Amino acid sequence: MEHSKYLTVGALTKYLKYKFDQDPYLTRVYLKGELSNVKHHSSGHLFFALKDKDAVLRGVMFSRNAHALKFQPEEGQSVLIEGRVSIFESSGQYQIYADSIEMDGIGLLFEKLEKDKTDLRNQGYFDDKHKKKIPEYPKKIAIISSQTGAALQDMVTTLKRRYPLVTVTIYNTLMQGSKSRTTVVRSLEEADGSGADTIILARGGGSIEDLWTFNEKDVALAVFNMKTPIITGIGHETDTTLVDFVSDLRAPTPTAAAEISVPDRVDIFEKLSQTEKFLARSIHQKITSDKNRLSTFSSYYKLKNPDLLYDQQTEKLVALKDSLDSRVTSKIRESGYRLSNAKEGVRYNTPIFKIRRGAEILDAYTANLDRTLKAKIESSRQTLGASLDRLNSLSPTNVLKRGYSYTTNEGQVVKTVDAIGDGDIIETTLRDGTVLSKVTEVRNDAGKER
Repeated sequence: MEHSKYLTVGALTKYLKYKFDQDPYLTRVYLKGELSNVKHHSSGHLFFALKDKDAVLRGVMFSRNAHALKFQPEEGQSVLIEGRVSIFESSGQYQIYADSIEMDGIGLLFEKLEKDKTDLRNQGYFDDKHKKKIPEYPKKIAIISSQTGAALQDMVTTLKRRYPLVTVTIYNTLMQGSKSRTTVVRSLEEADGSGADTIILARGGGSIEDLWTFNEKDVALAVFNMKTPIITGIGHETDTTLVDFVSDLRAPTPTAAAEISVPDRVDIFEKLSQTEKFLARSIHQKITSDKNRLSTFSSYYKLKNPDLLYDQQTEKLVALKDSLDSRVTSKIRESGYRLSNAKEGVRYNTPIFKIRRGAEILDAYTANLDRTLKAKIESSRQTLGASLDRLNSLSPTNVLKRGYSYTTNEGQVVKTVDAIGDGDIIETTLRDGTVLSKVTEVRNDAGKER
């Protein structure tokens, strides 16, 4: 057997890798897909799989490029990848070696949607307490939708079939495209001020791009701020947009939104029929019961002879009158006894004697206080006279009357020779006046001039 024509697996893999690396169409490729099996390795490398509806391709981005990413790759993100395709020899699988990864346009929109959804949820916009009750029997319904859409005709047909009494007003609105946000918000404001009982915001199915107007935050806030109860029916049952979370009620489809906005006339007729039967049965039972009572009363012996009723009530009235007279007389007599006892008690407990005794004591205290005050005043007068005599004996005026005088220099009393000097003008106060002198010589007790 000739073995030279057989290749090893490793040799074939190397050959294929060489072919991949030399192919100019594989050295620079641009791929679009959805990330799955994303793994962030501790070394900084990023491992992932890129898939679409037809195929799956393994991929890797080394740490030197992964560190430059402007977002955090996660499962389910739609991305645009630039890199090269080659074979990983150990496994024999071909894979893309990514140099750059960017969020796809839709992926960026979804990232923004998740952020807006989280913000609104955290601020309480999704709470049930904000949900308004949908009227059970509306008179007027406003529909915000596109007249060119098949969903509008289905809704109108459903409303007329289920509840013909309702009046339907249609606000023809652009439901997709760059200008749709403004027109949807304007139609919401107009419908909210129209006096409608219920508003339906709906459109048929489409791609995520077609439905994206209803994922815009300003549209969701406009729905939340509506004063009129609003039902949303956007797309198909699997489509859930941001406005569905803030509306008062979410329907899976536009037709379902029309169905839940009004009652079904078949159900109403059934309820009316049941109510009619119930009322007829209740009236029949009431009439039968009243007939039986009337029959019972008509056979009562007193009704056959009304005088019995009159006589019996007359006797009862006389008995009640006698009883009342007796009770009133007894009550008056009892009150008289109590009043007499009260008068006697007041007479016995009169405070007049205590008042007189108190007046006598007060007069004695007043006389005693007068005597004490007079004695105190006289004692104080004598003490004051003695003090005045002592003060008078010590008065400088009396000293002057005895021939003494005192001298001042610049207003200060001169007590020693040291307080004056040659040339000073001094003032001497005598009994009957003052003398101004000029000092020409000062001697001390030793006779020495100072």
